[in-house]
Amino acid sequence: MELLSIIYEFLVFLRNKLYDLNILKSKKVDGVKVICIGNIVAGGTGKTPAVQYFVKEYLKKNIKVGILSRGYKGKREKDLLLVRDEKKIFCTSKESGDEAFFHAENFEIPVVVSRDRYKGVKFLKENCGVKVVIMDDGFQHRKLLKDKNIVLIDATNPFGNEKYLPKGRLRESVDALNRADEIIITKSNYVGKNEILKILEKIKKYRKEIFFATFESDYLYKLNFEKDKKFGKINSESKKNEISKNIIKNKNILIFSSIANPAVFYKTIKDLEPQNLDEIKFSDHHLYSFEDFVEIQKKSKNYDFVVTTEKDAVKIEKEIENLLILKMKFELKSL
Repeated sequence: MELLSIIYEFLVFLRNKLYDLNILKSKKVDGVKVICIGNIVAGGTGKTPAVQYFVKEYLKKNIKVGILSRGYKGKREKDLLLVRDEKKIFCTSKESGDEAFFHAENFEIPVVVSRDRYKGVKFLKENCGVKVVIMDDGFQHRKLLKDKNIVLIDATNPFGNEKYLPKGRLRESVDALNRADEIIITKSNYVGKNEILKILEKIKKYRKEIFFATFESDYLYKLNFEKDKKFGKINSESKKNEISKNIIKNKNILIFSSIANPAVFYKTIKDLEPQNLDEIKFSDHHLYSFEDFVEIQKKSKNYDFVVTTEKDAVKIEKEIENLLILKMKFELKSL
């Protein structure tokens, strides 16, 4: 594992150096503003809610905005895939990947997945007429020149033990923060003041504008399992039917998720004061099988409610008794 991390570190260093020396060139798509929400640690920093926060900010200004995602673990036949336009969704979560589909269910704006981000931005500009692209992940994707790089640092695990993948969680050196335009310390409400001060001490030398983001429970809702005839996706209209999170208090709760940082999800539910709390953890971006749903359904009979995340909800294809979805709230604050 150590040797693999050393090899990974060298390859990342070499690639970045080639871009820094302009041997490898970044390309700009003229006429569209690209804002990248990224990180230096693999997974769990809160990119998805951050992307949605910035989309809402541009929608408030009546600016035509689109979302570009890599479409991680999406099983699509062609790389560039239009997930949705302003009117409808064109694919399933299995094709697009869970993050892109989650965005598509929450906004009536163009959403595209493409491993080639330059190609994706060009498509959003030329075929969808967007003026701003919010890029979900891609700080390490230097082929595309961005107008702004916003790097997220997870307060609960800020620097991935300072070990590169696969031994640790660093995708590149902490010094890559030199390329950032802004830094957001996410989940800042999950740690104490001393932990925040340690992060600030480590990153102050990069002289970037720093913000804090809180991430906390908002409400719960149930899914409507009426299926779309063409794609078999879950109809999400019932997402508007809010249920007070107090319904969990003093109840027996089972949670399940396939996210990078399940500990934060567990703590969030724990803070709602259930009588008993158990969990089933799957790997990040796990594609649920029929057997997974059978297992969850079987275990659910011993609990008052089953709770999962919104990102997991887009992948649910079998009704689970007493299932609730947790809606989280992302808020940004200046230093």
